[in-house]
Amino acid sequence: MFISIMKLLSVLYLWTWFVWPFVFVISIIYAIKELVQEEPAFMKPAIIASVSLLIILAGIASPALFL
Repeated sequence: MFISIMKLLSVLYLWTWFVWPFVFVISIIYAIKELVQEEPAFMKPAIIASVSLLIILAGIASPALFL
């Protein structure tokens, strides 16, 4: 089941590879900025960063998944 999800994410990455590095970097910077503040942290940027990293890693692993 997880392999099929990774294959689907790798196809998504192959079509939109130029977007995900920027989404990851911007969201991880915003998440770190939110965590450093003394107010309660807003975790949505960290979730976006983790999902974009998952899509990037699925795209990197995609040649091995299609064998």
